[in-house]
Amino acid sequence: MSQDKVAAYSTHQRQDETVRETEAHALLSCASRLETARQPDCSKEFFTDALHHNQQLWTLFQACLCDPENPLPRDLKTLLLNLSCYVDKVTFRAMSERNTDLLSGLISINRTIAAGLRQKPEGQTEPATAAPVVPENTSPTSLMTSA
Repeated sequence: MSQDKVAAYSTHQRQDETVRETEAHALLSCASRLETARQPDCSKEFFTDALHHNQQLWTLFQACLCDPENPLPRDLKTLLLNLSCYVDKVTFRAMSERNTDLLSGLISINRTIAAGLRQKPEGQTEPATAAPVVPENTSPTSLMTSA
């Protein structure tokens, strides 16, 4: 994984959480913003900002999934990239139509992926309590970046 991508994760990662937990936290944060953006009294600026923020997160995921060093199985990367294309499509439609009903699907996707990220990875016997230090030219363990 490139240093820029590692830096993007490290900047927002809490000391006591793994990269998977950081990704889950980011997805849930976006879901919360999108939920607020669904409210009738929400401003146009907040609505657009919530969608834009979610879009930025999914763009980071896309970049990680396309990284040639990403060790995820090809089928899983393809599935997640297809899901990210759907997120793009729904996001652009929601922005152009200012359709709050479309946010429900994005919220559901984020919450579902976050729930999967919070599950213990297969083969892990003890809970990971601290974020690993990521040496240069290596990638942290996460759903979007490794198996």
